[in-house]
Amino acid sequence: MSTQAQLSLFSPIKVNLYLRIVRKRPDGYHDLETVMAPLDFGDTLTFATAERGITMSCDNPALPTDDTNLVVRAAKRLAERFAVKRGAHIALTKRAPLAAGVGGGSSNAAFTLLGLNELWQLGATATQLGEIAASLGSDINFFMAGGAALCHGRGEQVKKILFRLKAFVLLVNPGFGISTKWAYESWAKTASRLTAPAPDVTLLLRALETNDLAGVCAALYNSLEAPSAGKFLVLELLKRAMRDAGAAGALMSGSGASVFGLFANAADAERAAARVRAEFGPSLWTRVCGFGCPVV
Repeated sequence: MSTQAQLSLFSPIKVNLYLRIVRKRPDGYHDLETVMAPLDFGDTLTFATAERGITMSCDNPALPTDDTNLVVRAAKRLAERFAVKRGAHIALTKRAPLAAGVGGGSSNAAFTLLGLNELWQLGATATQLGEIAASLGSDINFFMAGGAALCHGRGEQVKKILFRLKAFVLLVNPGFGISTKWAYESWAKTASRLTAPAPDVTLLLRALETNDLAGVCAALYNSLEAPSAGKFLVLELLKRAMRDAGAAGALMSGSGASVFGLFANAADAERAAARVRAEFGPSLWTRVCGFGCPVV
């Protein structure tokens, strides 16, 4: 009689402190220059061995659990790559908002690869897992690397950075998602007239290294923010409300629709969250997080 093994992993979300679209590539993707940092908030994945097949469950009924989910695709790609005969059931406890620009799906896929590599005792190398990750999506390699990073290409080229910023994040989601495809297409149509010039990314990197919150906020940038805020006016209103409540800076993360503000301490961030909910309604999704990066 076989014994069922089980493993649980934390799957953090991220914010983009900087996202500059360099160009659209011939393959339809975009070359990016982006700085991402994981947060200490996210989902939980629990893996259990099964005799055969990949199955998934989730406590959020809005999230599909079939082959359209990156978790299932990552698990099946790993099983194919290493000719795994065993199966697994993956249970996802979802805390992060969906389609929110915070990398929830990519993080779940990354930790699925890491978790099943351990559960199935495959001994896959970081390079082998990284190749699978890059074939599945743009941000998965970032989550597998751990810590803050400067990323290029589609986002799959990851270079770790020194992160000494001691700050707190107020993350706000307006209750809807923005299609990544729509966001990039809108950028292509409006970039020349809407997108402000990007600050040099080295300004942000230097500010992160020296724990310079004002310098970080001066260098926040997202190419996708202007076209998204042009259609979804609430994004700019939320950013303004956070700044009025004491945020040192505010920005849309990824392709949206989540926006975040940076604060010097958690108490100020919590007070700002209360003020923003008072202004926009008590059902507004807010979360005060720390950065999930080792401060070195």
